[in-house]
Amino acid sequence: MASRSSTGVIVALVVFVVLSVALLAVSIILYADKSTAEQQASEAKAELSRFITAEERDRSETKDMMEKSSGSSLFDYMTKQGQDVSAFVSGDRVATLESMRSTLGVDEGQTVREALRKLEQDRDARKQEAESLKSKAADLQKSLDALEARLAASEKAREDAIAKVTASIATYAQAADGYRGEFDAAKAALDSARSDLEARYTSEAEALQTEIDTLRNERSVLDGRIASLQKKVEATSMKAGNPAALVDARVVDFDPKTGTIFIDIGSNKRVIPGMTFEVFDDAAGITATANGDGSLRGKASVQVIKVGDTTSTCRVIRGSGSRPIVKDDVVANAVFNPDYKFKFLVHGKFDANGDGKATTGEADFVKSRITEWGGTVVEGDALTGDLDFLVLGSQPPFPAPLPSDATEAQTLAYTDQRAARELYDSLFKTASDAQIPVLNWGRFEALTGTVDR
Repeated sequence: MASRSSTGVIVALVVFVVLSVALLAVSIILYADKSTAEQQASEAKAELSRFITAEERDRSETKDMMEKSSGSSLFDYMTKQGQDVSAFVSGDRVATLESMRSTLGVDEGQTVREALRKLEQDRDARKQEAESLKSKAADLQKSLDALEARLAASEKAREDAIAKVTASIATYAQAADGYRGEFDAAKAALDSARSDLEARYTSEAEALQTEIDTLRNERSVLDGRIASLQKKVEATSMKAGNPAALVDARVVDFDPKTGTIFIDIGSNKRVIPGMTFEVFDDAAGITATANGDGSLRGKASVQVIKVGDTTSTCRVIRGSGSRPIVKDDVVANAVFNPDYKFKFLVHGKFDANGDGKATTGEADFVKSRITEWGGTVVEGDALTGDLDFLVLGSQPPFPAPLPSDATEAQTLAYTDQRAARELYDSLFKTASDAQIPVLNWGRFEALTGTVDR
């Protein structure tokens, strides 16, 4: 009985020992696995924290993105969101922040919203500027339309006046030419006014340029004058320094009974019937008349009535009983020269018929006389270096000052009148500086033997 109990104890002890060893082995294995798992869990937790921390996982925006991810990972959701933003901003899903700043022109520290606000402000400013320019353009267009309407009205009035004058009798033909010239001048004045309105913002610069051009022109005239005079001196020794002082012919005989005189030039020197001459005692009288104001004249005025080969017969059309014509008196006509064709520039309006009204039609009469007597009329209003005479009409008066509430018509009239006076004075000064003889109507009459027509 005792033997069986001892055996049972031993068996139980052996089993206990075996179980204890097995439990120890299992415990050792489980502890080793636990350490490994804990290390792996720690590493996994550290790796996860690189992407998102526990605090960040508990934020409301993180939970909101998790709900919107629709089963995909948060990283995938955020990556797609970033690509969508890049595509929306720059059109490139893989664009970086720096590349988007460069593409949009957004400076460092500046937001896209601020950049857009600045662009909107610039856009509004440009829009306001465009509206202002449109308004100015509309105002200018109205001014141009008004000028065109006035121009059309003036053109119609000109055409009506021309038609009326053309239908009148032949004796009014010359007056019709005068009216035509005045209407052409009015049209030119309107065109000039239109140009002035279009160029009013640059008028000061143009005025300075005009002054420069005038000085250059004066210099050119002086240079050309010197060259021309040199050529004329070389071409003929008969021409004097002042063309107005030339003696054209001498009186070879005088018949007091018939009032006719005979001069020593004829068709051989291009004399034609109807030409007039002024009679002087000598060349000094011609010089005195040329330098006077037109009130001083020769002793008589004669007109050619018959032309021979070398002599011409003249009748006295103006004389003085106290100063009779005698043999060897000299005759002169400032336009005529037996050996040379003088060049004339005729400018302004003239009162050739003595009625107190200067017109452009009478300026045409002066030009026709110059051409008829062998001279050359230079067209335009520019002095040339080879010019011999400047014939000026009546001096335009200075316009009265404009009132503060002056109308457009008053302004245009003031501008035209002032421009006419300035051109007249400029021609006179330039001719005087260049030593070109200047003749008014009185001097022209006194030096050509003209009697009031």
